[in-house]
Amino acid sequence: MELQAVVLADHDDSGGTRLYPLTEVTPKSLLSVANRPLVMYQLALLERSGFKEVIVATTPKAREELVNFMDQGYKGSIKVDIVEVDENFETADVLRALKEKISKDFVVISGDLVTDVYVHHLADVHRINDATCTVLLRPPKQEVKQPGSKPVKGEVGNVDFVALDAKRTRLLCLESAADVEDKLTLPRKVLRTYPNVSITNKILDAHFYIFSRWILDLLDEETEIRSIKTELVPYLIKNQFSSKSVPGQPALVSEEEEDEDEKADESLVDDSAERSKFVPIRCHALIYEGGYCSRADSLHTYKEMNFEVPRHQGHSVPWEPNSSFPDKVTNCQIADKYQMEAESQHKNETLLADE
Repeated sequence: MELQAVVLADHDDSGGTRLYPLTEVTPKSLLSVANRPLVMYQLALLERSGFKEVIVATTPKAREELVNFMDQGYKGSIKVDIVEVDENFETADVLRALKEKISKDFVVISGDLVTDVYVHHLADVHRINDATCTVLLRPPKQEVKQPGSKPVKGEVGNVDFVALDAKRTRLLCLESAADVEDKLTLPRKVLRTYPNVSITNKILDAHFYIFSRWILDLLDEETEIRSIKTELVPYLIKNQFSSKSVPGQPALVSEEEEDEDEKADESLVDDSAERSKFVPIRCHALIYEGGYCSRADSLHTYKEMNFEVPRHQGHSVPWEPNSSFPDKVTNCQIADKYQMEAESQHKNETLLADE
């Protein structure tokens, strides 16, 4: 694989509060989903995609437990580099701290994401479009409401406004609904170039990205950018259409023939003279439908994930039991008077009986 990989195992932009109190005693990366730690799902995904190495960012508090798990419980083939990063860092801060370890374009995966997407599909979008940033998008799961049940705080509250071109690949806007005060607006010059824009709030950011390596130089200069989702990605989307270059943006080595995208980029700016000297900023997206893609970013979604993952099986899923992704359960005893569903999940050495 021509990309490097980074897993944000124990960092997110909520400060780790969304899964509290579970994370009070267990790091997020080691919370069990279908009897396997969350971090195993990202490692299995990357292993299936041909990655040989991965950088796993964690906090000082979680590092020892994560290292112990990798030494004793991980049987995969990927070389895992566990890097301790300040627990108060947000996601873009973590990338800034990892700069010296990243030498080429790189994948970033949230530590609470479980998906069976093929990474090379996202990489193809990134490469074919010569993208600066490529984002995996997913439809929200349908909430099944029971009569008389109370509403739960899950994915319904995590609404994103997404604007795409007619081909549904060029990313023209990605804003969290919480950051939109009154109305969502797109620059007039964007609408002139892309008259057929699709705007929806029925798609979510999966927190799975591919970035050009020079983005790390940008982060060195733009120190106020701390979050990937709410600050870095919107910054790049906005500056696709700016007449000025941004910090760290590489200069063109030689003049090349303009393709249709480059012509579109130049038509968006009032004065393209300066901008034409630099590698264009392009943001693209892949909408993943038909497979499994969910985040354990709340207690509710974590509970749902434990129910859904065991039921989502098949040869295409990276968590199918194998030598590098074994079933964690080794011994479970159930007294005669108790009955459990066939697909119930239990921890090692579980005993269900009277006290």
